[in-house]
Formats: sequence, structure tokens, C-alpha cells
Amino acid sequence: MPSANETNGSNGDSVLNDSHVTNGIKKTNGVNGTNGKSETNGANGANGTKSRTLHIPDLFGGILSGEPVENPREPEIGRMSEEWTKALTKMDPKTAKILTKANFAYLISLSAPQADAEAFRMAVDWCIWAFVFDDQYDEGAMRDKTIESSHEMIYTLSLMDDSYPPVDPKKYPLRYMFQSTWRRFQQVWLAQSKTGLDVTIPDYMETRRQSIGSYCLFVVVEWAHGIKLTQDIFDHPSVATCERAAADLTWLVNDVLSYKKDMAFGVEHNIICLLKRQGCSEQEAMDRTGEIMDQCQKDWEDAVANLPSWGEETDKEVQRYLGACRDVARANLWWSFKSGRYLNAEEAVQARTARILTL
Repeated sequence: MPSANETNGSNGDSVLNDSHVTNGIKKTNGVNGTNGKSETNGANGANGTKSRTLHIPDLFGGILSGEPVENPREPEIGRMSEEWTKALTKMDPKTAKILTKANFAYLISLSAPQADAEAFRMAVDWCIWAFVFDDQYDEGAMRDKTIESSHEMIYTLSLMDDSYPPVDPKKYPLRYMFQSTWRRFQQVWLAQSKTGLDVTIPDYMETRRQSIGSYCLFVVVEWAHGIKLTQDIFDHPSVATCERAAADLTWLVNDVLSYKKDMAFGVEHNIICLLKRQGCSEQEAMDRTGEIMDQCQKDWEDAVANLPSWGEETDKEVQRYLGACRDVARANLWWSFKSGRYLNAEEAVQARTARILTL
């Protein structure tokens, strides 16, 4: 039982440090509590400190000024998307309330005020998927499960492969959500391509060179061959030009050799198809592709001719790296013929010896 020196209170409440309790309200260090709340040292700010003001930048200036335009489809599609997600994932009431409060439909409404119903719904579904997917790693069941999380990442990325089978929505609701939004996005993109809403040739080339995988292989071969170069050399315009030329030759070879197969499967993302939609005949489009390849070769030669010298040993390493870039592009060419990924044996011989593609 505590002594009188330790406790001085009434109604069974204990008081420490000479504090007095009256009717269940605590008084500490001379500060009176009111309505069951305790106060300390007269503080009225956060974390027991005095409140203060802080001047912030003008957040609504420049390009952020003005009233945003809203998409009139927001209320209906926002509700449909939320209900679909909650039912699909069997979302608990607490998470469902957080999702509703987040109001991703409003975000898309202001971001894409002119989007039609189909595009608006896809965008909202994707935002909600990203929220739910991310939340499981921040505060959810996957927070401390590194191995399981890495497996889920791999499965999610694999859903972007067109050959991946349909996901069971009951077994894997989040994977199903992502696959659904990804396929709808692809359909819109293909529909735009077929109606002539095409990118420019330079924009298409930039996208292709970044997506073909050549730059990743450059790094892999650099590591595998033990090539030692500093970042300033990689950043040199001549080295960057050689990388770009090698990457471009890789995807251009792919577009030429895959053209027949692309036509058979209705695939439109091919530079020959793009040139045809811009007015070229089929042969003109193929000839123009050849001219682009010739320019890549010239860009390479000019870049090599304009290389500075960093010293004998470093120059040797630079030549080894450029050789690696060339090898990656050439490997793709030879592999494409040997693997039969686009042409059968007879077609491959005809393409290589006579430079003819029979459609």
C-alpha cells in the first residue's frame, strides 16, 4: 500500500509530484485541467510546445494558378470504381472508409477533364489499385515480408506480358485489378494507333530505344567484361551517341524482321506500320527504315572519329565498351535469325542472302 508521501488524492485516483486531483480532473504544476482534459505548462500547441506560424511558398502561382476544370463523369464513375474495388478485394470497413475519403476520382477528374467514360474509369481503377497495392507494403500484411513482397512484384510485372493467362479474381484480386487496367490501357492505345493518332518518328524512336533493353545489356556486358570507366566518360556525347546508335539498330532490326509476324497478328507498334500510316507505301516505308539504319551507322562512325583521348589505358577501356555496345546490337541480329523467332529457316535464308521478305 503506498504511503501518504507517495500519494495524495481522493476518490481512488493517484497523484504524483504534488499534483492534486479533484473530482477526477488532474491539476499538474499549477495548471488547472478542465472538462476531464489535462494541460501542461500552459502549452496550447502540438507536442506540448507553443504554437507558431511558418510562412510557406505561394503554392497557387504560375502554372498552378487558376481554377481547374472538372470531368462531369466523376460522381458516377468514382462510385462504380470504388464499389468494384471494395467488392473484389473484400475490403474491411476501415480501409473502405479511407479509400472513399481519398477520392481518387476527383484527382482524375481534374487531371483528365476531357477523358471519356472508358478512359476515366481505367484511370480511376488504376489509381485505386496503386493505392491498395502500395498500402499493403507500407502498413499492411506485407510490410515486413521481404521475400513474399519480391515474389509479388515479379508476378505483377509478369502480368504486362500479353501471353500471361487471365488471373482468377477470387484468388488474386489485386493481380486481377492490375491485369484488367493494363489490358484496357493497351486496347485504347492500339485503337488510337489504328485511327491515325500516331506519334512522330523521333518520339517513336526515343520510346523504342528506351524499351528495347539494349541499355540494360550494355551495363551487364560492361560488368561481365570488367570494363572500368568513370561516369564522366559515359556521359561524353560521343559515347552516348554510340550507345544510342547501337540501341536504335537493335530495335530497327527487330521491326524489319518482325514485320511479317506483326502483320499476321495485327500488331501496329512497328516503324514500318507507322511510316505507312503517314503516307508511305509498304516498300517506301521499308526503304525509309533502311535509311534510318544507315544514319545510325554514320552517327556511330562520326562519334568514334570525334572521341577525345583520356590517356592510353582509359582509351583502351573506351574501345572495349564501344565494342560491347556493338556486340549487343550484333548479337540481337544473329540471335533473331538463329532462334527463328520471326522467320522460318527458308525465310531466314532468303532474307539474309537476297534481302527479300516474302509476305
